[in-house]
Amino acid sequence: MSKTTKQRILWAAALSLLALFTMAMAWLHYQQLCSPGGGNDPYTSDLGQHLAFAQRGMIYSTTSLLVGPAYALGGRWGIAVLLALFHLAAVAVFAWGLRPALPRWSPPARLLVSLAVYLAQAVWMPRGGYWYQGTVIGTVYHNTTYIMLAPFALLAVLSFYPAWHSMAGKLDLRAWVVYTVCLTLATSFKASLVFAFAPALLILLIADLVRTHGKNFRQEVIMGCSVLPSIGLCLIQANVLFSEADSGMKLIFTVDFDRHAMLWGPFNEAAVLGLLRSFVFVAAVGILLGRRAWPEFRYRFSLLLFAVSMAEALLLVESGERLYHANLWWGPFICYWVFLLESVSVWLRALAAWRSGERGGRLGIRVWVCGAALAWHIFSGICFLVLLMEGESYNIPIATYHFLFF
Repeated sequence: MSKTTKQRILWAAALSLLALFTMAMAWLHYQQLCSPGGGNDPYTSDLGQHLAFAQRGMIYSTTSLLVGPAYALGGRWGIAVLLALFHLAAVAVFAWGLRPALPRWSPPARLLVSLAVYLAQAVWMPRGGYWYQGTVIGTVYHNTTYIMLAPFALLAVLSFYPAWHSMAGKLDLRAWVVYTVCLTLATSFKASLVFAFAPALLILLIADLVRTHGKNFRQEVIMGCSVLPSIGLCLIQANVLFSEADSGMKLIFTVDFDRHAMLWGPFNEAAVLGLLRSFVFVAAVGILLGRRAWPEFRYRFSLLLFAVSMAEALLLVESGERLYHANLWWGPFICYWVFLLESVSVWLRALAAWRSGERGGRLGIRVWVCGAALAWHIFSGICFLVLLMEGESYNIPIATYHFLFF
């Protein structure tokens, strides 16, 4: 079989699967919009609520500006197709982010890998609590603003890397502008990324200031200014979302709460088990392939970004009637998406090294253990998506699910 024929087959497979995925996402979101209520409704989601916000003029996100026209043009199907295209965009950006790890792979091959990883969810475990509540995952099917944030957030971080690396010489202003625009666009959809990104960037800038003994101060100031438009957007969004007198942000230790009612965090069994089930693959990569991962700046930064977002989610809560909404946990969700990209990249590089003949330190065993963990996540995610397509809520007790005869 010639190389051209293989490429055509790969493109045909990738485009067919992506088309099927896009149609599945559109159908899923259409069903969710048909049943936007809560309670016993199997299609509980935030989509109907966000549409209602847009219709009554509550504008706090670019999502609000897109959902209304989409509904006016195509009704529920208009919104469903729009969200499906954002899912597709997230898969495409993730595939683009895999290029350094798979430089010899063709675009359709990277798209297939990206699509497989996109389906990953927290792994199935006996007595694992819930499929969704308590977990931290990169792919979300029920929240409009997050779905639209995902491709732009990953694009913002990927565009940040060349801008940051140019700090070693003369700051590349063109790369800086591209990164700043991407970060601002991401924030316009949801502030979750910049809420963790800004502190992580500050840590990098302080470290660079110490390392260079202040010689790079001008460039560090310019780089720091990249978050200012996003901070401005956060203030605008806060004025809309925190309009109630008792609403705001507080340290969790200063707020009375029912620990059993908290959706995420180390306050109940389901949440603890959900966190453990979320990090099987990334933990395996960190432990078994850590020496390969740590020299990579992208991996270190993604880990720092995720650590900052987790610290914020664990230590901060919204006060007032939003206390139990767990909105601070959207930060770990989107930052996990970035961290997952770099963990997958580390694993793919190690797999390529093993296939090229490297055998030291039982590399093959370590690579295949990590691969099995990733496959476990993907299989669990496919099962979860099948349940959603069948009409189950995303709040699924794991004990209710039986795959085939098991």
